[in-house]
Amino acid sequence: MDRDPSAKDLIKRKLIGNGRVELAEILSKHWDTALEEYAQSLWETSSHESNLEKELVQSFQKEFLRVGYTEKQAALWIESLERTHTLQTATHLTASEGPTFFATHHLALMGIPTGESYLVAAYSGVPYANAAWSGCLNFSAELELEEILSAKAPGFSVLLKSDRDRRRDTSERRISLIPGTYRDAQVFGSEVSEKQESLSAHWNDSLKPLMPSAGSGSSFSSWASGFCHNQAKKLFPDSNIVYFDINEVIRNYLLEILPQSQNRFRGMLLNAKHFQKILGSSGVETPLFNINSKHGNRIRLEPLFLRENRLEGQNYSMNMEEEKLMQMLQERTLCPGLFIGFSVLVYLNGLNCLGSFEQVEYLARFKKIWQHFEFEGAVPQEQLQTRSLSCGRMISKDGKPVYPLDLILGKKAELEKPQTFSEWMEPLFPRLGLHS
Repeated sequence: MDRDPSAKDLIKRKLIGNGRVELAEILSKHWDTALEEYAQSLWETSSHESNLEKELVQSFQKEFLRVGYTEKQAALWIESLERTHTLQTATHLTASEGPTFFATHHLALMGIPTGESYLVAAYSGVPYANAAWSGCLNFSAELELEEILSAKAPGFSVLLKSDRDRRRDTSERRISLIPGTYRDAQVFGSEVSEKQESLSAHWNDSLKPLMPSAGSGSSFSSWASGFCHNQAKKLFPDSNIVYFDINEVIRNYLLEILPQSQNRFRGMLLNAKHFQKILGSSGVETPLFNINSKHGNRIRLEPLFLRENRLEGQNYSMNMEEEKLMQMLQERTLCPGLFIGFSVLVYLNGLNCLGSFEQVEYLARFKKIWQHFEFEGAVPQEQLQTRSLSCGRMISKDGKPVYPLDLILGKKAELEKPQTFSEWMEPLFPRLGLHS
Protein backbone atom coordinates (compact mmCIF):
# COMPACT_ATOMS: atom_id res chain seq x y z
CA MET A 1 0.00 0.00 0.00
CA ASP A 2 1.27 3.48 -0.92
CA ARG A 3 2.81 5.24 2.04
CA ASP A 4 2.27 8.82 0.80
CA PRO A 5 0.27 11.30 2.93
CA SER A 6 -2.81 10.97 0.71
CA ALA A 7 -3.00 7.23 1.51
CA LYS A 8 -2.92 7.99 5.23
CA ASP A 9 -5.68 10.59 4.89
CA LEU A 10 -7.81 8.31 2.73
CA ILE A 11 -7.55 5.47 5.24
CA LYS A 12 -8.40 7.82 8.09
CA ARG A 13 -11.56 8.97 6.28
CA LYS A 14 -12.57 5.38 5.52
CA LEU A 15 -12.10 4.29 9.13
CA ILE A 16 -14.13 7.23 10.43
CA GLY A 17 -16.83 6.41 7.88
CA ASN A 18 -16.87 2.85 9.20
CA GLY A 19 -17.33 4.08 12.78
CA ARG A 20 -13.74 3.38 13.84
CA VAL A 21 -12.99 6.90 15.05
CA GLU A 22 -10.46 5.95 17.74
CA LEU A 23 -8.55 3.63 15.43
CA ALA A 24 -8.48 6.34 12.76
CA GLU A 25 -6.90 8.81 15.18
CA ILE A 26 -4.34 6.30 16.50
CA LEU A 27 -3.28 5.11 13.04
CA SER A 28 -3.07 8.65 11.68
CA LYS A 29 -0.97 9.83 14.63
CA HIS A 30 1.46 6.89 14.48
CA TRP A 31 1.44 6.21 10.73
CA ASP A 32 5.19 6.78 10.32
CA THR A 33 6.21 5.96 13.91
CA ALA A 34 9.01 3.40 14.06
CA LEU A 35 7.54 0.11 15.21
CA GLU A 36 9.88 -0.34 18.18
CA GLU A 37 9.19 3.23 19.31
CA TYR A 38 5.45 2.58 19.12
CA ALA A 39 5.83 -0.67 21.09
CA GLN A 40 7.71 1.15 23.84
CA SER A 41 5.01 3.83 23.99
CA LEU A 42 2.44 1.17 24.90
CA TRP A 43 4.12 0.81 28.29
CA GLU A 44 4.12 4.53 29.10
CA THR A 45 1.55 5.02 31.84
CA SER A 46 -0.20 8.15 33.08
CA SER A 47 1.24 10.39 35.76
CA HIS A 48 -1.68 9.44 38.03
CA GLU A 49 -0.60 6.02 39.31
CA SER A 50 -2.51 5.19 42.45
CA ASN A 51 -2.03 1.97 44.38
CA LEU A 52 -4.18 -0.92 43.25
CA GLU A 53 -7.15 -1.67 45.50
CA LYS A 54 -6.33 -4.43 47.96
CA GLU A 55 -9.46 -6.29 46.80
CA LEU A 56 -8.15 -6.30 43.24
CA VAL A 57 -4.68 -7.47 44.30
CA GLN A 58 -6.28 -10.33 46.25
CA SER A 59 -8.42 -11.17 43.22
CA PHE A 60 -5.38 -11.46 40.96
CA GLN A 61 -3.62 -13.64 43.52
CA LYS A 62 -6.60 -16.02 43.79
CA GLU A 63 -6.74 -16.38 40.03
CA PHE A 64 -3.02 -17.09 39.67
CA LEU A 65 -3.31 -19.83 42.30
CA ARG A 66 -6.49 -21.25 40.70
CA VAL A 67 -4.72 -21.66 37.37
CA GLY A 68 -1.96 -23.59 39.12
CA TYR A 69 0.86 -21.10 39.54
CA THR A 70 2.83 -20.92 42.80
CA GLU A 71 2.51 -18.26 45.49
CA LYS A 72 6.04 -17.11 44.61
CA GLN A 73 5.08 -16.67 40.95
CA ALA A 74 1.86 -14.87 41.92
CA ALA A 75 3.77 -12.44 44.14
CA LEU A 76 6.30 -11.76 41.36
CA TRP A 77 3.60 -10.99 38.80
CA ILE A 78 1.61 -8.76 41.16
CA GLU A 79 4.77 -6.79 42.02
CA SER A 80 5.42 -6.29 38.30
CA LEU A 81 1.81 -5.20 37.70
CA GLU A 82 2.08 -2.67 40.50
CA ARG A 83 5.15 -1.20 38.77
CA THR A 84 3.96 -1.22 35.16
CA HIS A 85 0.22 -0.72 35.74
CA THR A 86 -0.19 -2.56 32.41
CA LEU A 87 -2.18 -5.60 31.29
CA GLN A 88 -2.65 -7.21 27.89
CA THR A 89 -6.44 -7.43 27.44
CA ALA A 90 -6.68 -7.92 23.66
CA THR A 91 -7.04 -11.70 23.70
CA HIS A 92 -9.88 -14.13 24.21
CA LEU A 93 -9.26 -17.16 26.38
CA THR A 94 -8.48 -19.99 23.99
CA ALA A 95 -6.70 -23.33 23.81
CA SER A 96 -4.27 -22.07 21.17
CA GLU A 97 -3.88 -18.70 19.54
CA GLY A 98 -3.75 -17.65 15.90
CA PRO A 99 -1.77 -15.09 13.87
CA THR A 100 -3.62 -12.09 15.33
CA PHE A 101 -3.00 -12.79 19.02
CA PHE A 102 0.53 -13.97 18.17
CA ALA A 103 1.24 -10.57 16.62
CA THR A 104 -0.35 -8.80 19.58
CA HIS A 105 2.12 -10.44 21.95
CA HIS A 106 5.06 -9.88 19.62
CA LEU A 107 4.32 -6.13 19.50
CA ALA A 108 3.80 -5.72 23.24
CA LEU A 109 6.91 -7.72 24.14
CA MET A 110 8.97 -5.60 21.75
CA GLY A 111 8.44 -2.65 24.08
CA ILE A 112 8.15 -4.19 27.55
CA PRO A 113 10.48 -2.63 30.15
CA THR A 114 13.47 -4.82 31.02
CA GLY A 115 12.79 -7.32 33.78
CA GLU A 116 9.02 -6.87 33.88
CA SER A 117 6.38 -9.58 33.51
CA TYR A 118 3.84 -9.71 30.71
CA LEU A 119 0.35 -10.38 32.07
CA VAL A 120 -2.09 -11.74 29.47
CA ALA A 121 -5.57 -11.13 30.86
CA ALA A 122 -7.59 -13.33 28.49
CA TYR A 123 -11.33 -12.64 28.24
CA SER A 124 -13.61 -15.66 28.75
CA GLY A 125 -16.99 -13.92 28.44
CA VAL A 126 -17.34 -15.06 24.84
CA PRO A 127 -18.94 -18.07 23.14
CA TYR A 128 -16.61 -20.89 22.15
CA ALA A 129 -17.36 -20.13 18.50
CA ASN A 130 -15.81 -16.65 18.58
CA ALA A 131 -13.29 -15.43 16.01
CA ALA A 132 -10.45 -17.00 18.03
CA TRP A 133 -12.23 -20.40 18.21
CA SER A 134 -11.61 -20.80 21.93
CA GLY A 135 -12.44 -24.50 22.07
CA CYS A 136 -10.04 -25.51 19.31
CA LEU A 137 -6.40 -26.10 18.53
CA ASN A 138 -5.72 -23.68 15.66
CA PHE A 139 -3.10 -24.27 12.97
CA SER A 140 -2.35 -23.60 9.30
CA ALA A 141 -2.70 -25.44 6.01
CA GLU A 142 1.00 -26.30 6.26
CA LEU A 143 0.17 -29.10 8.75
CA GLU A 144 -1.71 -32.33 8.22
CA LEU A 145 -4.12 -33.47 10.90
CA GLU A 146 -2.00 -36.56 11.60
CA GLU A 147 0.95 -34.31 12.50
CA ILE A 148 -1.04 -33.00 15.46
CA LEU A 149 -3.28 -35.89 16.49
CA SER A 150 -2.74 -39.64 16.18
CA ALA A 151 -4.98 -41.47 13.72
CA LYS A 152 -5.71 -43.85 16.63
CA ALA A 153 -7.50 -41.09 18.57
CA PRO A 154 -11.21 -41.67 19.31
CA GLY A 155 -13.37 -40.09 16.61
CA PHE A 156 -10.39 -39.37 14.35
CA SER A 157 -12.30 -40.25 11.18
CA VAL A 158 -14.99 -37.69 12.05
CA LEU A 159 -12.35 -35.04 12.77
CA LEU A 160 -10.61 -35.87 9.49
CA LYS A 161 -13.84 -35.49 7.51
CA SER A 162 -14.57 -32.14 9.18
CA ASP A 163 -11.03 -31.02 8.41
CA ARG A 164 -11.34 -31.95 4.72
CA ASP A 165 -14.71 -30.20 4.46
CA ARG A 166 -13.28 -27.05 6.04
CA ARG A 167 -10.23 -27.03 3.76
CA ARG A 168 -12.52 -26.67 0.75
CA ASP A 169 -13.88 -23.38 2.12
CA THR A 170 -11.10 -21.74 4.13
CA SER A 171 -7.38 -21.84 4.91
CA GLU A 172 -8.17 -21.82 8.65
CA ARG A 173 -7.61 -25.19 10.31
CA ARG A 174 -8.68 -26.36 13.74
CA ILE A 175 -9.45 -29.38 15.92
CA SER A 176 -12.42 -28.90 18.21
CA LEU A 177 -12.15 -30.03 21.84
CA ILE A 178 -15.82 -29.46 22.67
CA PRO A 179 -19.12 -31.09 21.71
CA GLY A 180 -21.09 -29.29 19.00
CA THR A 181 -23.91 -28.41 21.40
CA TYR A 182 -21.49 -26.11 23.27
CA ARG A 183 -20.14 -24.06 20.37
CA ASP A 184 -22.35 -21.08 21.35
CA ALA A 185 -21.87 -21.52 25.13
CA GLN A 186 -19.64 -19.09 27.02
CA VAL A 187 -16.11 -20.11 27.91
CA PHE A 188 -16.30 -18.63 31.43
CA GLY A 189 -17.05 -21.27 34.05
CA SER A 190 -16.97 -24.12 31.53
CA GLU A 191 -15.46 -27.54 32.09
CA VAL A 192 -13.12 -29.83 30.19
CA SER A 193 -15.33 -32.11 28.08
CA GLU A 194 -15.23 -35.90 27.87
CA LYS A 195 -14.22 -35.43 24.24
CA GLN A 196 -11.16 -33.40 25.24
CA GLU A 197 -10.17 -35.91 27.92
CA SER A 198 -10.46 -38.80 25.43
CA LEU A 199 -8.02 -37.06 23.07
CA SER A 200 -5.43 -36.20 25.72
CA ALA A 201 -3.23 -39.28 25.20
CA HIS A 202 -3.15 -38.93 21.41
CA TRP A 203 -1.58 -35.54 20.74
CA ASN A 204 1.77 -35.05 19.04
CA ASP A 205 4.67 -35.78 21.41
CA SER A 206 5.79 -32.14 21.16
CA LEU A 207 2.43 -30.95 22.50
CA LYS A 208 1.82 -33.44 25.31
CA PRO A 209 4.43 -31.98 27.72
CA LEU A 210 2.90 -28.52 27.25
CA MET A 211 -0.63 -29.62 28.12
CA PRO A 212 -1.81 -29.61 31.75
CA SER A 213 -3.89 -32.56 32.93
CA ALA A 214 -7.29 -32.48 31.25
CA GLY A 215 -9.69 -34.45 33.43
CA SER A 216 -13.33 -34.31 32.41
CA GLY A 217 -15.19 -31.81 34.60
CA SER A 218 -12.12 -29.76 35.54
CA SER A 219 -11.86 -26.06 34.66
CA PHE A 220 -11.38 -25.41 30.95
CA SER A 221 -10.05 -21.89 31.52
CA SER A 222 -7.47 -23.16 33.99
CA TRP A 223 -6.34 -25.81 31.48
CA ALA A 224 -6.26 -23.38 28.55
CA SER A 225 -4.37 -20.73 30.54
CA GLY A 226 -1.74 -23.27 31.53
CA PHE A 227 -1.41 -24.61 27.99
CA CYS A 228 -1.03 -21.11 26.48
CA HIS A 229 1.49 -20.22 29.20
CA ASN A 230 3.59 -23.26 28.26
CA GLN A 231 3.32 -22.49 24.55
CA ALA A 232 4.46 -18.91 25.19
CA LYS A 233 7.55 -20.15 27.03
CA LYS A 234 8.52 -21.97 23.81
CA LEU A 235 7.74 -19.02 21.54
CA PHE A 236 9.16 -16.24 23.72
CA PRO A 237 11.78 -18.01 25.88
CA ASP A 238 13.38 -14.78 27.11
CA SER A 239 10.12 -13.30 28.44
CA ASN A 240 8.21 -13.85 31.68
CA ILE A 241 4.64 -14.41 30.47
CA VAL A 242 1.55 -15.39 32.43
CA TYR A 243 -1.89 -16.26 31.04
CA PHE A 244 -5.03 -16.13 33.16
CA ASP A 245 -8.79 -15.56 32.97
CA ILE A 246 -9.57 -11.88 33.59
CA ASN A 247 -13.28 -12.63 34.09
CA GLU A 248 -12.31 -14.83 37.04
CA VAL A 249 -10.36 -11.88 38.49
CA ILE A 250 -13.39 -9.60 38.19
CA ARG A 251 -15.62 -12.32 39.65
CA ASN A 252 -13.28 -12.54 42.65
CA TYR A 253 -13.33 -8.75 43.00
CA LEU A 254 -17.14 -8.57 43.01
CA LEU A 255 -17.32 -11.33 45.62
CA GLU A 256 -14.94 -9.23 47.75
CA ILE A 257 -16.80 -5.92 47.48
CA LEU A 258 -20.48 -6.92 47.38
CA PRO A 259 -20.63 -7.67 51.14
CA GLN A 260 -19.00 -4.29 51.90
CA SER A 261 -21.90 -1.93 52.59
CA GLN A 262 -19.66 1.16 52.33
CA ASN A 263 -17.99 0.22 49.04
CA ARG A 264 -18.72 2.88 46.41
CA PHE A 265 -18.79 0.59 43.38
CA ARG A 266 -21.05 -1.87 45.18
CA GLY A 267 -23.38 1.00 46.13
CA MET A 268 -23.65 2.13 42.52
CA LEU A 269 -24.27 -1.38 41.17
CA LEU A 270 -27.13 -1.96 43.58
CA ASN A 271 -28.72 1.48 43.08
CA ALA A 272 -30.38 0.21 39.92
CA LYS A 273 -32.39 3.31 39.00
CA HIS A 274 -29.41 5.67 39.24
CA PHE A 275 -27.04 3.18 37.61
CA GLN A 276 -29.39 2.63 34.67
CA LYS A 277 -29.55 6.39 34.10
CA ILE A 278 -25.75 6.58 34.06
CA LEU A 279 -25.48 3.63 31.65
CA GLY A 280 -27.95 5.31 29.30
CA SER A 281 -25.69 8.34 28.93
CA SER A 282 -23.68 6.62 26.18
CA GLY A 283 -26.73 6.23 23.96
CA VAL A 284 -26.13 2.49 23.58
CA GLU A 285 -27.57 -0.22 25.82
CA THR A 286 -24.63 -1.79 27.64
CA PRO A 287 -24.73 -5.39 28.94
CA LEU A 288 -23.41 -5.93 32.48
CA PHE A 289 -23.21 -9.72 32.75
CA ASN A 290 -23.57 -12.90 30.66
CA ILE A 291 -25.16 -16.25 31.43
CA ASN A 292 -25.64 -19.51 29.55
CA SER A 293 -29.19 -20.31 28.48
CA LYS A 294 -30.71 -23.39 26.85
CA HIS A 295 -32.02 -23.27 23.29
CA GLY A 296 -33.38 -26.72 22.52
CA ASN A 297 -30.46 -29.10 22.95
CA ARG A 298 -27.89 -26.31 22.62
CA ILE A 299 -26.35 -23.94 25.17
CA ARG A 300 -25.97 -20.28 24.21
CA LEU A 301 -24.32 -17.24 25.79
CA GLU A 302 -26.91 -14.60 26.67
CA PRO A 303 -26.00 -10.99 27.61
CA LEU A 304 -27.93 -9.39 30.48
CA PHE A 305 -28.91 -5.71 30.54
CA LEU A 306 -30.05 -3.56 33.46
CA ARG A 307 -33.72 -2.67 33.00
CA GLU A 308 -35.56 -1.10 35.92
CA ASN A 309 -34.20 -3.11 38.88
CA ARG A 310 -33.66 -6.33 36.94
CA LEU A 311 -31.02 -7.95 34.80
CA GLU A 312 -32.76 -9.06 31.62
CA GLY A 313 -31.77 -11.05 28.57
CA GLN A 314 -33.66 -12.63 25.71
CA ASN A 315 -34.76 -15.64 27.77
CA TYR A 316 -33.69 -14.85 31.32
CA SER A 317 -34.49 -12.27 33.99
CA MET A 318 -33.38 -11.78 37.60
CA ASN A 319 -33.47 -9.14 40.32
CA MET A 320 -30.36 -6.97 40.61
CA GLU A 321 -29.79 -7.72 44.28
CA GLU A 322 -26.75 -8.60 46.36
CA GLU A 323 -27.77 -12.08 47.51
CA LYS A 324 -28.63 -13.29 44.00
CA LEU A 325 -25.49 -11.78 42.47
CA MET A 326 -23.30 -13.37 45.15
CA GLN A 327 -24.89 -16.79 44.67
CA MET A 328 -24.53 -16.81 40.88
CA LEU A 329 -20.98 -15.45 40.96
CA GLN A 330 -19.98 -18.14 43.44
CA GLU A 331 -21.56 -20.78 41.18
CA ARG A 332 -19.87 -19.22 38.11
CA THR A 333 -23.24 -19.10 36.35
CA LEU A 334 -22.99 -15.29 36.10
CA CYS A 335 -20.07 -13.84 34.13
CA PRO A 336 -19.03 -10.18 34.53
CA GLY A 337 -19.18 -8.37 31.19
CA LEU A 338 -16.82 -5.93 29.52
CA PHE A 339 -18.21 -2.79 31.13
CA ILE A 340 -18.00 -4.15 34.68
CA GLY A 341 -14.49 -5.48 34.06
CA PHE A 342 -13.00 -2.35 32.54
CA SER A 343 -14.71 -0.12 35.09
CA VAL A 344 -12.75 -2.01 37.76
CA LEU A 345 -9.47 -2.17 35.85
CA VAL A 346 -9.31 1.20 34.10
CA TYR A 347 -11.61 3.59 35.98
CA LEU A 348 -11.21 2.41 39.58
CA ASN A 349 -7.58 1.26 39.40
CA GLY A 350 -6.06 3.27 36.56
CA LEU A 351 -4.62 0.29 34.72
CA ASN A 352 -3.27 0.62 31.19
CA CYS A 353 -5.05 -2.11 29.22
CA LEU A 354 -3.43 -2.94 25.89
CA GLY A 355 -6.16 -3.92 23.48
CA SER A 356 -7.55 -4.60 20.04
CA PHE A 357 -9.03 -2.17 17.52
CA GLU A 358 -12.44 -3.15 18.90
CA GLN A 359 -11.37 -2.38 22.48
CA VAL A 360 -10.23 1.18 21.77
CA GLU A 361 -13.70 1.95 20.37
CA TYR A 362 -15.76 0.54 23.24
CA LEU A 363 -13.44 2.02 25.88
CA ALA A 364 -14.12 5.44 24.33
CA ARG A 365 -17.83 4.74 24.80
CA PHE A 366 -17.31 3.51 28.36
CA LYS A 367 -15.36 6.71 29.10
CA LYS A 368 -18.52 8.71 28.36
CA ILE A 369 -20.29 6.68 31.04
CA TRP A 370 -17.42 6.95 33.54
CA GLN A 371 -17.56 10.75 33.41
CA HIS A 372 -20.86 10.44 35.31
CA PHE A 373 -19.25 8.37 38.08
CA GLU A 374 -18.50 10.48 41.13
CA PHE A 375 -15.79 8.57 42.97
CA GLU A 376 -13.42 10.63 45.07
CA GLY A 377 -9.78 9.83 44.36
CA ALA A 378 -10.49 8.13 41.02
CA VAL A 379 -8.16 8.65 38.07
CA PRO A 380 -8.92 12.01 36.38
CA GLN A 381 -10.88 11.52 33.15
CA GLU A 382 -8.17 13.10 31.01
CA GLN A 383 -5.62 10.60 32.34
CA LEU A 384 -7.62 7.42 31.71
CA GLN A 385 -5.70 5.37 29.14
CA THR A 386 -8.15 4.05 26.57
CA ARG A 387 -6.10 4.20 23.35
CA SER A 388 -3.39 1.59 23.98
CA LEU A 389 -3.79 -0.23 20.67
CA SER A 390 -1.95 -3.56 20.60
CA CYS A 391 -2.86 -5.67 17.59
CA GLY A 392 -1.58 -6.94 14.26
CA ARG A 393 -1.37 -10.16 12.27
CA MET A 394 1.76 -12.30 12.06
CA ILE A 395 2.61 -12.87 8.41
CA SER A 396 5.53 -14.64 6.74
CA LYS A 397 7.53 -13.10 3.89
CA ASP A 398 5.56 -15.19 1.41
CA GLY A 399 2.32 -13.66 2.70
CA LYS A 400 1.03 -16.61 4.72
CA PRO A 401 -0.40 -16.32 8.26
CA VAL A 402 1.89 -17.71 10.97
CA TYR A 403 0.34 -19.86 13.72
CA PRO A 404 2.05 -20.51 17.07
CA LEU A 405 1.28 -24.25 16.92
CA ASP A 406 3.00 -24.53 13.55
CA LEU A 407 6.22 -23.14 15.01
CA ILE A 408 6.00 -25.32 18.11
CA LEU A 409 5.61 -28.38 15.87
CA GLY A 410 8.74 -27.51 13.90
CA LYS A 411 7.46 -25.60 10.87
CA LYS A 412 9.73 -22.79 9.75
CA ALA A 413 8.57 -19.32 8.81
CA GLU A 414 10.59 -16.28 7.76
CA LEU A 415 8.66 -13.41 9.30
CA GLU A 416 7.98 -10.05 7.70
CA LYS A 417 9.88 -7.22 9.38
CA PRO A 418 7.78 -4.06 9.11
CA GLN A 419 9.58 -0.86 10.08
CA THR A 420 6.68 1.48 10.84
CA PHE A 421 3.40 1.12 12.69
CA SER A 422 1.35 1.50 9.49
CA GLU A 423 3.35 -1.30 7.84
CA TRP A 424 2.72 -3.47 10.91
CA MET A 425 -1.04 -2.82 10.70
CA GLU A 426 -1.31 -3.44 6.95
CA PRO A 427 -2.14 -7.19 7.19
CA LEU A 428 -5.25 -6.18 9.17
CA PHE A 429 -6.46 -3.68 6.55
CA PRO A 430 -8.70 -6.15 4.62
CA ARG A 431 -10.47 -7.09 7.85
CA LEU A 432 -11.02 -3.38 8.51
CA GLY A 433 -12.56 -2.82 5.09
CA LEU A 434 -9.41 -1.21 3.72
CA HIS A 435 -7.96 -2.48 0.46
CA SER A 436 -4.73 -1.71 -1.31
